[in-house]
Amino acid sequence: MPTREQVLALLESTGDYRAVGQSLGVSPGEAFLIATGIPADGGDAITTEDLDRAGAIEGSTQDLAYGSSPPENPTSKDHVLEWMRGIALSDSEMQRAALVRDAEPGEVVDPEETDVATVLTRDHDQVTNMLKQLKTIPGVSSGGTEVHLSRRASLVDLVTISLSQHEASEEEHLWPTVRSLLSNGDDVADYALAQEQEGKNLLTDLGEAHASEDEFDQLVVKLDTACRRHVAFEDQVLLRIVETMPVEERRTLGEKILKGKRRAPTRPHRHAPTGPAPAVRMAGATAAAVDRVRDVVGDRPADRKGRASQDMQRARRAKKETEEGQGR
Repeated sequence: MPTREQVLALLESTGDYRAVGQSLGVSPGEAFLIATGIPADGGDAITTEDLDRAGAIEGSTQDLAYGSSPPENPTSKDHVLEWMRGIALSDSEMQRAALVRDAEPGEVVDPEETDVATVLTRDHDQVTNMLKQLKTIPGVSSGGTEVHLSRRASLVDLVTISLSQHEASEEEHLWPTVRSLLSNGDDVADYALAQEQEGKNLLTDLGEAHASEDEFDQLVVKLDTACRRHVAFEDQVLLRIVETMPVEERRTLGEKILKGKRRAPTRPHRHAPTGPAPAVRMAGATAAAVDRVRDVVGDRPADRKGRASQDMQRARRAKKETEEGQGR
């Protein structure tokens, strides 16, 4: 077996693991493993420290292990998927846990931290996570069942509540601050508000569409794209705020945004004013009162917390069985 020193010496002169392997009578993948201690098949998670090792390569090394034939992903094969599905369905404890679990964002890890950057990043992470969950559930255009469509409708409504409260509070507190704080604050705020208006329009259209329609799936894709674009822009704005505003002022602003969210509308209002702050506050209070009445007397999909109606019934039974089992 060649030594690490032999491999590295040849690599320095040739710059190619294939040439090294041919010279030493081993495969390119084996040569890479000898030099770095890292398997070339991509089976290990590569850290920054690993990339500092002599002989390490940035990017994929799987071609060293598999040659010119691309590696096959077994989870793309129908018989493997069927086997995985069978394993999951046979695990009653996992099935019961899945039924009890919902898609509503969990408790905040550090609720005492009110820095505006932390507060708004939490919101971004929660919405992003719900949108990721939404992508895993097939829509009508992908052959989704009635249960799938019911789950998608509930998740979209959860996103609607979160974004409606988030953006209303930003319009009242964040963007007026940006206008006065940053040298180009008016341009930044106007651009952000235009993005948020796009989001309101999409949420309004989603509220009028049904999950069984192709249009619903199309709007979900547009909403996901718009959210990712807006979060990326707002993250850059938050970096500038952190650089410009003292930490205590940032915490005060974060507290105002948190309070604003608690009294904000729970639905999009595309014709509501986006400034100045007093007009936003007045319109928001009126809209929020109407929304909360509708929430109480209506049957919002968000009440299911990302589950289908059928899931709710089974979840109640699963929870009862779990409680009875713990009581024995």
